Amino acid sequence: MASETAVVPTKEAPITAKAYLMCAFAAFGGILFGYDSGYISGVLAMSYFKRQFGRPVPLSVDPSGYLYSTPDKSLIVSILSAGTFFGALLGGEVSDYIGRRLTVILGCIFYMVGVVLQTASTSVGLLVAGRIIAGLGVGVVSTNIILYMSEIAPKAVRGAIVSGYQFSVTLGLLLASCVTYGTQNYTDSGSYRIPIAIQFIWGLILGGGIIFLPESPRWYVMKNRHDDAVGSLQRLRSQPADSAYIQEELTELIANREYELRVVQPGWGPCFKGGWKASGNLRRSLLAILVQTGQQWTGVNFIF
Repeated sequence: MASETAVVPTKEAPITAKAYLMCAFAAFGGILFGYDSGYISGVLAMSYFKRQFGRPVPLSVDPSGYLYSTPDKSLIVSILSAGTFFGALLGGEVSDYIGRRLTVILGCIFYMVGVVLQTASTSVGLLVAGRIIAGLGVGVVSTNIILYMSEIAPKAVRGAIVSGYQFSVTLGLLLASCVTYGTQNYTDSGSYRIPIAIQFIWGLILGGGIIFLPESPRWYVMKNRHDDAVGSLQRLRSQPADSAYIQEELTELIANREYELRVVQPGWGPCFKGGWKASGNLRRSLLAILVQTGQQWTGVNFIF
């Protein structure tokens, strides 16, 4: 009778600098979210931006003589999160069909298209359209880059490496603040277009660079492409195909996949079953959702 428990490996390939560098590059995806969240507060305060996207107001209201309405300001700031929401929902499903890497590349394309629209914008309408499309890309990338990192990282350091994504988010916020500080006194459209256009570089680096990284071996196993999974593990672990490390990790991936097919029910329904007991999926799902929701409700993304 087949075992009803997942296989736990007894040994793992030595962790190499190459493995760290691959995961560190993937973590670069956090810069997209951090920078896009961070630049907007600096741009909104620029005098030229107010003249371009706002309307005349008394000098007692704003020293520049121009200001956008509160609804416009709220829309410009918050619409990114709307795009991110839908991108995150779609990203997981898409990646199961076309792979982690291709989904990240697709997200980068959406992101760069959104950046182009924002850079070219001279009205609130086009700016908002650009931000929602860029947000869609950010959502797709954010969902899949963490998944990709967790599936390629060595288990012994997986938690530490995946946390590098959050470091990249913070780094993106810092870079956005530095760039907007440097252009805030420009008296032409470069004051806001330079901070916006720089985002294109981040998408190009991530989307172009991830082409050269191996696909997730777990995704290959999901698609029954075991030979491709071996090739991916070879590159990730710097071991030959016939290495005991590679063969054992492949066996583990296959056994865990078979276990999931036997035990785990497809769809979203099982995520909300089991009640509030420690082993219940409902409790696990709600804790994850509430932690993330609480973090966003602090307003941290809009403050910075």
